[in-house]
Amino acid sequence: MSPTTQDIHPVCKMRSGIVCLCLLFGFVLIGCRLFYLQVLQSDAGAHQVKQQHQKMVMVQPDRGVIFDRHGHPLAMNVDVPSVFVNPDSLENPQKAARDLAPVLKMSVSQLREIFQRTQSRARVKRHIPEDMAKQLEAMKIPGVVVTRAPHRFYPKGALGSHILGFAGDDNQGLEGIEFHYESYLRGEENLVQYQRDALGGIILSLDRQDSMSLQAGYHVTLSIDEVIQFIAEDELAKAVQQSRAKSGTILIMDPMTGAILAWALYPTFDPNHFRKLSAKDWRNRAVTDPYEPGSTLKVIVAAAALEEGVMEPETLIYGGDGQMPVAGTIVHDHAKSSWMTLTEVVAQSSNVGVIKVAVELRRSRMFKYLKAFGFGEKTGIDLSGESSGILHHPDTWSGRSLSSLAIGQEIAVTPIQMVTAMSVVANGGWLMTPHVVSLVVDARGQSILTNDRQPKRRPISFQTARRMGHILEAAVETGTGKGAKLVGYRVAGKTGTSQKIDPETGAYSSSNVIASFVGFVPAEQPCLTMLVVIDDPKEEKLRWGGKIAAPVFGKVAKRVLPHMGILPGGAQLIRTASFSPNTSSLQAVVQ
Repeated sequence: MSPTTQDIHPVCKMRSGIVCLCLLFGFVLIGCRLFYLQVLQSDAGAHQVKQQHQKMVMVQPDRGVIFDRHGHPLAMNVDVPSVFVNPDSLENPQKAARDLAPVLKMSVSQLREIFQRTQSRARVKRHIPEDMAKQLEAMKIPGVVVTRAPHRFYPKGALGSHILGFAGDDNQGLEGIEFHYESYLRGEENLVQYQRDALGGIILSLDRQDSMSLQAGYHVTLSIDEVIQFIAEDELAKAVQQSRAKSGTILIMDPMTGAILAWALYPTFDPNHFRKLSAKDWRNRAVTDPYEPGSTLKVIVAAAALEEGVMEPETLIYGGDGQMPVAGTIVHDHAKSSWMTLTEVVAQSSNVGVIKVAVELRRSRMFKYLKAFGFGEKTGIDLSGESSGILHHPDTWSGRSLSSLAIGQEIAVTPIQMVTAMSVVANGGWLMTPHVVSLVVDARGQSILTNDRQPKRRPISFQTARRMGHILEAAVETGTGKGAKLVGYRVAGKTGTSQKIDPETGAYSSSNVIASFVGFVPAEQPCLTMLVVIDDPKEEKLRWGGKIAAPVFGKVAKRVLPHMGILPGGAQLIRTASFSPNTSSLQAVVQ
């Protein structure tokens, strides 16, 4: 017999009460937990949520652009694509690996290994071509993401590469201007807060003010003229190849300011692909590698003699029929000569004659003028890795040293030292501090740094510089520098051919030489000083400074001068550098 309603009612009532009590107890527990989380632990909870959905990222601003003197970009930033993967989002990793392998030119096993990583965002390949990026985007594989980030790009390729240097993947300058002016070009890093999605990917910036307040890198303007740079590199490459030389250097300077107009080295390199090369390929030899200057140093010896009054341009010097005993050895000239003037000694590059000039100067004055012209010390150019060259103190000189120095031996100079020293004669007697950067500005165009004329000292007077200029004109018109002559322009300069040391014997080599020419033009109103150095030419007929380096000077100048607006038969005024004590500045004036 089934129970009546009266019989089961107490049981149901008891069970219902138990259920209600349980529910009530559960709600009380939930309420307490909510109270604990929402009230007592609100700050900790908010912090945890913030950590999960927000991220602080160190953001690097755009690197500054490097321009030539006319505002043409030589180093800039471009957005380069890279491909990443979110492994957790891949629906079919095996198929994705097979599909991506031929596009990315990677093996399936490589991709599978990347897909198995535990990180939420793994890089698959960096700096891929744009067409590859578009192909990947069109495939629309879930979890595969193509991003674009700024990368350093050199639009002119190898042009000016040894000056520019290069920057690495981490936006840090590694060589050249990129390295030396790193603190200006790089800008200031800043922490920016971003919102993240469930997979950890960045969605957007939460603090627009922070993201917009990044201090971008400053822009750098060089003193280099890209047209002059191209001409110098073009003619240098032809000369090195024609003479089958090891390497070559051309430096062109504005003698009045010390500004470098061109800095050409050959062989050169493309900074866009610097990883494929070694340090010897990108080393800036014009500041790091000293060489024996040979007869180009006779300019300094003659200028010192004129300044000290021990010689005049017309002073007669006996050539000894082209030979002279020195410290148990015989010094020879390339041609026999008897009596010569100082002008003829320099023009014909007589070793015997210049040694006799050095003997009149004696050790102390010889050393004094070599130092005054900047040898044995750094020029102070705004490039890293500069060498001081080699100039020993007279206390350590041997009985032959004075004679050796007179003909450019027992001394080592860098190309930048030599072109700066010749500029002393060109600008009227001032030793300038060379520079390759003329201006640094911020993103708004406000000037941050300006490099202008910076005279160090005055080794010789204006009168001595003018007389020395006439002597150097004779060296081009009638002497060893005839190859540098230009129709319609007056050229002043000096050739040099120095023997290299044979590393095996330790003696001067009879076949390995450095051929050079250093000069300025127009001689009456110098607008550029140029040094041409050809290292170890193998072509027998081109192993002399007058045969290979001087003609290169003429070819470069013939193309550069019209570009600078200097036409044949121009003004006959003498442009010289003069220092004003009142304004502490160097000015170009007409004397």
